[in-house]
Amino acid sequence: MRLKNLILTTLVCLGIQQTNAQLAPGQIYLPDATPPDVFVNGSKQSLAWSGGFNNPQLATADLNKDATNDLVIFDPAGGIRTFLNESTIPGNPKYIYHPEFALNFPKVNDYMKMLDYNRDGIPDLFHRGFAGVSIYRGYYNAQNQLCFNHYRELYYYMAGSGMVNAYVAPLDIPAIADVDNDGDYDLLSYDIFGTTLTYYRNCEKEDGLPKDSFRVCVKDVCWGRSTQYYERALKLGLPCVQWGLTCKSTESAGKATHSGNTVLMFDYDGDGDYDMLNGNVSFSDIQFLKNGRVELSTAIDSFYWQDTTWGGANGKIMHVASMPNAHYLDIDNDGKKDLVFTPRNENTENLLCMVYYKNTGTPTVPSFSYVTDTLFIKDMIDAGTGARPILYDYNKDGKPDMFVGNEGYYQANGTFRTRIAYYENVSSGTNRAFELKNPDFLGLWSANSRGSYPIIGDLDGDGLDDLLIGKYDGTITYYRNLAASATVQPVWVAGFTLNDQNGTLDVGDNATPFMYDINGDGKKDIVVGSQLGNITYYRNQSSGGSPMLVKVTDSLGGVKIEEYGNLYTYTTPFIGKIDNTGKDYLLVGSKNGVIYKYDSVVSTNLTKYKRIDSFYSRISGYDRATPFVSDFDNDGKYDMFIGTGTGGVVLYKQYFNVGISENMLSQRNVVVYPNPAKNSISISWVNGYGNDANIQAKLVSVTGQLLQQMEVKDKVQTVQMDVSALAQGMYYCIVTSGSNQTVVPVSIIR
Repeated sequence: MRLKNLILTTLVCLGIQQTNAQLAPGQIYLPDATPPDVFVNGSKQSLAWSGGFNNPQLATADLNKDATNDLVIFDPAGGIRTFLNESTIPGNPKYIYHPEFALNFPKVNDYMKMLDYNRDGIPDLFHRGFAGVSIYRGYYNAQNQLCFNHYRELYYYMAGSGMVNAYVAPLDIPAIADVDNDGDYDLLSYDIFGTTLTYYRNCEKEDGLPKDSFRVCVKDVCWGRSTQYYERALKLGLPCVQWGLTCKSTESAGKATHSGNTVLMFDYDGDGDYDMLNGNVSFSDIQFLKNGRVELSTAIDSFYWQDTTWGGANGKIMHVASMPNAHYLDIDNDGKKDLVFTPRNENTENLLCMVYYKNTGTPTVPSFSYVTDTLFIKDMIDAGTGARPILYDYNKDGKPDMFVGNEGYYQANGTFRTRIAYYENVSSGTNRAFELKNPDFLGLWSANSRGSYPIIGDLDGDGLDDLLIGKYDGTITYYRNLAASATVQPVWVAGFTLNDQNGTLDVGDNATPFMYDINGDGKKDIVVGSQLGNITYYRNQSSGGSPMLVKVTDSLGGVKIEEYGNLYTYTTPFIGKIDNTGKDYLLVGSKNGVIYKYDSVVSTNLTKYKRIDSFYSRISGYDRATPFVSDFDNDGKYDMFIGTGTGGVVLYKQYFNVGISENMLSQRNVVVYPNPAKNSISISWVNGYGNDANIQAKLVSVTGQLLQQMEVKDKVQTVQMDVSALAQGMYYCIVTSGSNQTVVPVSIIR
């Protein structure tokens, strides 16, 4: 889809009236609508800045009502990511990252299923919620964007106990399928012991309820007549003692029907009954169980055959690191559902985490062949777990390059192994781009260690920039620069672990260092974040030669990040300029994905920095957010590179100057009319607004997509823009000339 035709995210799904919509106070950064290209081995990564994945859960849904299924991926550590399919060619989708559509989703907890349970042609959403299963109904707003309203948590009535929740064990993922073939969706989930499947029948049909109802009763406590213990193979054909059933006894019998299980029900052989792919926390492969109700003419659903190491048509045994989670969806948009497997267990596989088996059969009789274990991952920056990006002009060509460190990549023995990737800035003119030049900068992979969080600066005072690498064990390794001068590419040689006055410098776990002259003596000091949520300050007392560091405090500025539900909060500091004020601020990334902003870092007060924002620029949703700010393209606006816990990097751009929220929106020196508008707008400003400089007028979406832009001479006082191709919704008109900038909200109404 062309940018000007983008269906824009509005505030309608959030319950906010458009007529009152404006930037939230302090909202300076928005997702970069046109991020730099990233090239690897000569190929462009189409999803480069989408944030990486570790435990993805996939679904397809038409996000913008264009009759083409798009892609939704949920990661418990990274939230919802949304991708528009901008191709209409069957079998050849073109997924483009569009984070604005994720704003329309509820906060998803633990697992996500998307299907049209009420048969209205619009995908609905299931997740853990409070009770085990929570249902949201999908609908399209006036802008044809998929949004959701909460419907209910799934409970059922049990005599003597009252209302009881439909049980889904922690870590488990249930199956939602039309088990009894009556046209409505039912629920299947393992019991509290993780041994047998409970069949919760949806009574919508039986009770004559409306289609948008989902009322369950317990119909069968050992559906499939199988039992799972600690072995890979399930026990089949076992007798079942039915207890706790709550479905009415007068209903048709039809089908009688350890924690850590994922369940996928689908008709593998096209015979009309449901077969199962069963993922188990104890194994890295998946078990396939064949239902014999139709083939063997049994009265009940009963598994009679199993493949304990399923491998598809070409015999490639499916493997993920731990507890495979199966997804049955048409991922390549060819009209046939495929299989994608991902690891359910966290802190395991973080790179080979999307195993794709293509359906080479038919929609009703599928046949699955292995294709890749890095579906979509290969198209994005993904550093495994805990990415830490920094910008530095390594090759001294005047353009900041990018380095991405990490906690590490998962290894087969259960450990993590780290390396740093070096991306050269190959931008030319207005074309911004990075190219991966070295995936293992300095050869750290051979050290077989965990954690590489880099920062660059002159630590020893010789005028050359040194390299520090924070380690997972809380220490910092020093690499001295032995280059001939500061104007040539650094020559960093392996040095030693840094010491302070007490011996080995150690901040506990997960040392994320930054370099900044805290005390104003002209020497770069070290401030270090850690797992525990504090920031440690080491004063640099070097006078030439080896660094001399003194630990001053492990609570710099009184910073202590504590977050509900998180034992470790992973503070990651950045100090420097972040906006048009010209001041240096402290930004602190955290486990829950928000960024904290502190003032007073340039002062003698080391005990109390002023926290001025605990939700900076309304950025959230990126587990273990690690910010680094740089005007890398030298356009006068800052760029924020944010590393994520899922190993990726997302890019935000400063679209607005500080003060817009409070002051700029009320200025009268720019007028947009008509407003609301339908097909065109006129933008006018007062005489002299440009101060003899050119004037630039932009129209952007609420998430920062640049839709139109024009530049005129100072003497011009009015321009027109055609908005007839834009969807109904809220936009911002930004008029800029030199230091003058005005933002005016614009409503488009059809």
